[in-house]
Amino acid sequence: MKKSIPIVASGILLLFGAVFALHGWREEQLAQARKENAHPLVTVSAAKAAWATITPQSTAVGQIRAQQGAALSLQTAGVIRSLQFHSGETVQQGQVLLRLDPGSLPGALREAQAQAKLATINAQRAARVYAIHGISTAELDRAKYGAEVANAKVQSLQEALGNTVLRAPFSGVLGLRQVEVGEYLPAGKTAVRLESPQNLQVDFAVPQNLAPFIQPGEKLRLQSRQGEKGQQFVAQVIAVDNHVDRANRALTVRAQIRRSGFLRPGMFVLVNLPTTSPQRRLTIPQVAVAYHSYGDFVYLLKRQGQDWIAEATPVQLGAVEGQKVVVRKGLQAGDQVVTAGQVKLHNGDQVRINNAVSLH
Repeated sequence: MKKSIPIVASGILLLFGAVFALHGWREEQLAQARKENAHPLVTVSAAKAAWATITPQSTAVGQIRAQQGAALSLQTAGVIRSLQFHSGETVQQGQVLLRLDPGSLPGALREAQAQAKLATINAQRAARVYAIHGISTAELDRAKYGAEVANAKVQSLQEALGNTVLRAPFSGVLGLRQVEVGEYLPAGKTAVRLESPQNLQVDFAVPQNLAPFIQPGEKLRLQSRQGEKGQQFVAQVIAVDNHVDRANRALTVRAQIRRSGFLRPGMFVLVNLPTTSPQRRLTIPQVAVAYHSYGDFVYLLKRQGQDWIAEATPVQLGAVEGQKVVVRKGLQAGDQVVTAGQVKLHNGDQVRINNAVSLH
């Protein structure tokens, strides 16, 4: 009996040893799994939030318009016989776009031309006879005015026939076609819209108290979103309306856009208007901001021991000044924010800062 006790004790010790070994192996496997699932170290570039002197601005909503633009239609109603253009096509001034069925107009014109030719010959003959006192002055006048009436009728029919043809009044780009062959086209109905995209303008209204700051020649900045990314454009004021709207006490301003890019007539843009003297504001590079419908944020870099950690931080933004944007709330001067490499980041990731390379 006494001999069996050491054997049992040894078995128990071996059992406990196996349990501890299994536990250690499982912990090692879990640690390895956590290491494999952890986000790798991300290389980013960064910049500090810093004070800058900017000119405070208010904003207005402007609408893009073409310097030349028109909804093309005909003064004459009729059935469309042929269409000689496609949607989105670039056309030249005078190019034929559409023809209506002229009906009896060509025949009436030929008849009128023949009558005008005869009336002209009769007037010339009457003048020769009158020169030898063969007819009275009244008869000569009837012959002359008869020729004028006949030629006027020819001109009228030529104009009526010309009104059955739609031509491009200027060179530009056509919009979407609104009609089809065989369709009855009422007088004045738009067949297609023509715009000249080379010279775009923007119209916007400003309160009367800002009138002293908006004068012809003043340079303005426009903002428009292209997807989630904002883009800026430069415009120059070319005219200010001479009448204040009684309904809202505002002046309408027109500015010429330089390098219009993806802008199209009818689009809305945000117009930045200078309002007061320059002021000191906290700014960050605009590329650091992630714009989202639920709120704008930046990746703020914070020290955690010897490491840098990226933390998604909501911010409230102000005016855009060049490549920088004003931060109203969310950051302090000296805070470092990620300016490139955000696409690879998750909240809480460990990062390495390298401003010597361009990151995408």
